[in-house]
Amino acid sequence: MANKEKTNTIIMTGLMMAITTIATMVIAIPVPFTNGYIHLGDSMIFLSVLLLGWRYGTVAAGVGSALADLFLGYVHWAPWTLLIKGLMALIMGLIIAKCSGNKRNTVIACFTTAGFWLVFHYTVDRIVRYEATHNPAALLTDEVPTVSEVGGFVNSMQSQLMLVALLIPVFLIIISLVIRKTEHVVIPLSEILGMTLAGLWMVFGYYIAGGIMYGNFAVSAFSIPMNMIQFVMGFLVATLLRAALSKTPILKK
Repeated sequence: MANKEKTNTIIMTGLMMAITTIATMVIAIPVPFTNGYIHLGDSMIFLSVLLLGWRYGTVAAGVGSALADLFLGYVHWAPWTLLIKGLMALIMGLIIAKCSGNKRNTVIACFTTAGFWLVFHYTVDRIVRYEATHNPAALLTDEVPTVSEVGGFVNSMQSQLMLVALLIPVFLIIISLVIRKTEHVVIPLSEILGMTLAGLWMVFGYYIAGGIMYGNFAVSAFSIPMNMIQFVMGFLVATLLRAALSKTPILKK
């Protein structure tokens, strides 16, 4: 019986790995600043953790996402994706495990997340403004072809970053409430928190990876709003699927 369950888990891991790859490839929108792309693969990463737990979910998320990079021609991103997406699933799974039924851990995780995000946003803002003042030529792209346009572009991007950062918690709460009302399914706070922390890690991870790869952490910051949108869409799709699956024996099993 134990061997049968292990075999089923391995099969499900391979299946979720393939689904993650496909979901990532189906809608791939290029991000010009870092030569990357946004997609719907995060929803399958979240679902992998819910179905498989953090151990096998980490494998399905990391390998499935990295394979999508290879198939789409983003080979330079594949190693980073393997690490970032794998840790994304790991973080989500561990938060769910540690915070389920534990109010103390939940409160600590909430305040830690808020504090980290504030520090991260402030640091990115300082980096971008420093580059715009001391090395504006480094920010020139096809979207910003001249130095005279850098100032306005930076202000616009900072406004977008602030707006997205403020709206993300609101959207997540609204999504959870709508699902609760329409599907009569309550998404556990530990799962919401797990997906939130995992999504924020993804945004942070790709910011660091982009800064290292292209040698400019200011340019890498311009991908943050798009990655935040990707995270929200992944959260939405995953919670809808989670609500549907909660009416079946799959999640309980």
